Amino acid sequence: MPQFSGIAEKYLAEACIDNNCTDGGSVIVMNPNNGDILAMAGYPNFNLNDPFAINNDELKSNWDNMSQEDRSNALQQMWRNKAISDGYEPGSTFKLITASAALEEGITDTDNKGEFNCSGSIEIAGVRIKCWRYYRPHGAQSLREALMNSCNPVFIGIGQKLGVHTYYSYLEKFGFLRKTGVDLPGEAGSIFLAEDKVGPVELRYYIIWPKI
Repeated sequence: MPQFSGIAEKYLAEACIDNNCTDGGSVIVMNPNNGDILAMAGYPNFNLNDPFAINNDELKSNWDNMSQEDRSNALQQMWRNKAISDGYEPGSTFKLITASAALEEGITDTDNKGEFNCSGSIEIAGVRIKCWRYYRPHGAQSLREALMNSCNPVFIGIGQKLGVHTYYSYLEKFGFLRKTGVDLPGEAGSIFLAEDKVGPVELRYYIIWPKI
């Protein structure tokens, strides 16, 4: 829908400029009820009516000195739709997946008061992972509170209880192990190791910092 695209492009550009996003940015606006994509925008963008017009002043100044191959690569990079072709780390938003799997498996409930404890860190296979608030640990928490606090140690512990096989079954059910099939070229797949290659350290990474 054109009105959504215009709004997405406008505010994405403002955000990237205001925050000096040197690598640009991407926005996808979706209908949460059915997954329809209402708008998709990238910054810096280019003029679809003049796709060979360079949108970068530094690149423009060097254009005449570049080889044909370098020019072609620069154009391909300018046209690249990062929203579907690049992987990214969803970070703490992925804790919702872990929480959903734990609830479905009956490992926990949303409001079991004091069920989990954050001491500021958790050790996995000799690697100590800190909570973002390691200097003032969250202490006793329910699942709801752990989500509100985005507490890494709690969710790593939940992931251990789920185990690799069960966790991967939910990655599959949520569609993270396959492409979406969006009707646009260049969609990249997710970046996950094969299930049999995942140990406790890798599982910890996928729970709190996956790249999809």
